[in-house]
Amino acid sequence: MLKPRQLYIILLFLFQTNIVVGENLDTIKYDPASERLFEQEAPIRLTLALDVKKIRNDNSDDPEYSEAILTWHQENGEDVIFNIKAKARGYARRVFDFCTFPPVKINFKKKDVKNTVFQGQDKLKLVTYCKDVDVNEDYVLQEYLIYKVYNTLTPYSFKVRLAEITYKDLNDKSRDVTRYGFLIEDDDIMALRNGGKISEALMSNHDRCDRKSIDTFTIFQFMIGNCDWWLAKPKIHNAKLIFIDGKAIIPVPYDFDYCGAINTSYAVPPETLPISSVRERYFRGYCRLPGTYETTVNLFNEKKEYIYDIYNNFELLDEKRKKSVLKYYDNFYELVNDSKQLEKKVYNYCELHHTHLHKSKKRK
Repeated sequence: MLKPRQLYIILLFLFQTNIVVGENLDTIKYDPASERLFEQEAPIRLTLALDVKKIRNDNSDDPEYSEAILTWHQENGEDVIFNIKAKARGYARRVFDFCTFPPVKINFKKKDVKNTVFQGQDKLKLVTYCKDVDVNEDYVLQEYLIYKVYNTLTPYSFKVRLAEITYKDLNDKSRDVTRYGFLIEDDDIMALRNGGKISEALMSNHDRCDRKSIDTFTIFQFMIGNCDWWLAKPKIHNAKLIFIDGKAIIPVPYDFDYCGAINTSYAVPPETLPISSVRERYFRGYCRLPGTYETTVNLFNEKKEYIYDIYNNFELLDEKRKKSVLKYYDNFYELVNDSKQLEKKVYNYCELHHTHLHKSKKRK
C-alpha cells in the first residue's frame, strides 16, 4: 500500500505532466552574428572609461545610464573605440559597502558595432572587479567558470566571454585599474538563440517549469552550493525564464558569487534557511517520484570529465584554488551517487507543499 507521501507525489506528477505554459511568440529573427563575441576562449582586451563616482554612487532602484567609452584592443594592435552608455546593475555589490566597484551594464549603438566582434549586440552585462585585490579577481574567474560548467549541461544557459579590462576614471587620470572580468550574453539574445523569449511573468510555483530543465537547474544549484535564487512569487531572483511557444517554462540561472563553490568572503546563506555557511549544500528543488533525480544525476555523471577539465585547463586560476573547488565537487558526486545520501539530502529536503507554500521545508 502506498504511503500518503508517495500518493501525494504520484498525484502531483500526474497533474504536472499536463501543464504546458507558454506564450504566442512574435516572429523575431535571430542574428547569428551575435554569437561571434562568445566563439573564442581567449580573453578579449578592453578599456572602459567612465565616471566611476557616478556609477558607484548610484544606489537607486533603477540606475541611470551615463556616457562612457569602450575601447577594444584587437590582436593586430589596432584599437576600435565605441561611444557607449554604462550604468551600475545588481543590488548587493552596488548598495552595500563590501565592493568598491559594482557590476555594470553597457549599451551599444547598433550601427557602431557592425563588422566588429560586437556585431549583433545591444546591451551586455559586464562582471567587474569588486575590489582591486587578487582574491576578488579569483572570485570573478571562478564565477566565469561556473557559467562555463552550466554551458556543458544545457544550451539553456548564458554564454560568457572572459575579458581583461582596464578601467579608467574620466575624472581621475591617475587611477587606472586592470583586472579580469567577463561579458554575459544578453537575456533576449540567449532566449532567441533557444527559440524563445524572456518573460517577467511571475509563476505561482516553480514546478510549472519544464521538468527536465528545472531538475537540471536545481541539481546544478545544489552542486555549486547556491541557495541565492528563486523562480516564483513573490519575485524571480537570479534567474531568467524562457517562454517557447507550446512548451513549458525553462529557467536559466545567473549570478553565482554567493555559492559555496566560490565561497566569497561576503557570501551568506538566506536567513530563512537552516544552514550557517554557503559551503553547506541545501536542496531547494521540489518533490519527485523515486528514480526521477537519478536521471538528472546521470547527466552530471556524463559531463563530469568535461566539468573537471574546465578547471584543470584554466591557467588563470591557481592550483590550490582548483583543488579546493574540485574537492567540493567530489563531495557532490559522492553524495548524489549514493542512494541513501541522495534520499536523505535531496528527496527528503524537497518542497513537499510547494503548491501552497514558498518556505523551505524544515529539517527532520
